Amino acid sequence: MIPERFGWFSVSDFSNHPWQRRQLINKSIFNTSLLLGAFSFSIINQSVQAQTKSIVAVEPLVCDVVQAIAPPSTPVTCLINREQDVHNLKISPKQAQKLNSASQIITLGKEMTPAIKNWLNNPITVVVGVSAIKIEKHQNGHDSHRKNADIHLVEKHDGHDHHAHGGLDPHVWHNPRNTIKIGKIIYENIKKDYAFSDKNVLSKRYQTFQAIIEDLDQWIEQQVSTIPPSQRTIVSKHKSMEYFGDAFGIQTISLLDFIGHSSSLRPQNISSVLRVLKEGNVKVIFAEQKPPSKLLRNLSKQTSIPISSKQIFVDGLMPKGNTISAAVHNTCTIVNSLGGLCFKKEGKLLESRWNSLIVELD
Repeated sequence: MIPERFGWFSVSDFSNHPWQRRQLINKSIFNTSLLLGAFSFSIINQSVQAQTKSIVAVEPLVCDVVQAIAPPSTPVTCLINREQDVHNLKISPKQAQKLNSASQIITLGKEMTPAIKNWLNNPITVVVGVSAIKIEKHQNGHDSHRKNADIHLVEKHDGHDHHAHGGLDPHVWHNPRNTIKIGKIIYENIKKDYAFSDKNVLSKRYQTFQAIIEDLDQWIEQQVSTIPPSQRTIVSKHKSMEYFGDAFGIQTISLLDFIGHSSSLRPQNISSVLRVLKEGNVKVIFAEQKPPSKLLRNLSKQTSIPISSKQIFVDGLMPKGNTISAAVHNTCTIVNSLGGLCFKKEGKLLESRWNSLIVELD
């Protein structure tokens, strides 16, 4: 034990010496710095973990819209690539992991992507498709009295037809007014998770998105107006372009599901098909794939009606390009094939405006 007094000084006197006080102060500062550093690291780490959680946009078209609206700092993951068929998709373990770790899931819903049904009850899932919006019909002042010319013929594919949607066709974005409604739902849900400064960026991007789609709507109307009225009929295998027809005053004839796998029309159906095509003054049949299906080739041969030289893209995006690219391509393919004149240059300008939103993310 050290004696209380040792020579001329006391042990307690050490604390009275300046060098000892400095040592004690420095030690206190060091300990405090460690605590603050650990606390700050914990906050930063939690923030980084929160930021690495991504918005998962299920369908390619939805992902394109989310990326156009969300601030560039927002992590967005596109779940399904453009080559995959969303109707017949089976969620892979890797895709399931992305869905389970998402901060938010945005989808057109089970009508478009049946495989997403297991995630629909998740509170972070936002549906923006046909079941979530009020469908726009007969937009732009067009005549709402369309002929009911849809032909429903049955072609079985292992008991499943990927365009059979139980009365709710999900291809709503072919009417730009529905695309605006999709965008509004996306905007309102993303907005909940942002600070005030980010909300300003988000609001500006949403306003730009809305302006582009409104201009696209007007552009399509102008192009369709060049088609001779007697030739405004779209014939395709499925009814996916019905929203487009309703919006812009074009009759749609859907050659839905021919009987069997023989790729030929049965005698009892061919007469009704010929009658409808003749009444509709049909000039061309629109293919939804390249090369056209054998069914369409046989129908074209038997009716002497040509198949369009370019396909229309009904399920979302093209292999390259964006939401506007697909709309411009489909519009010009339809307009030019039906005897109109499509001014594609103006459409390309709209495409560039959309790209300016996406480029900010790079």
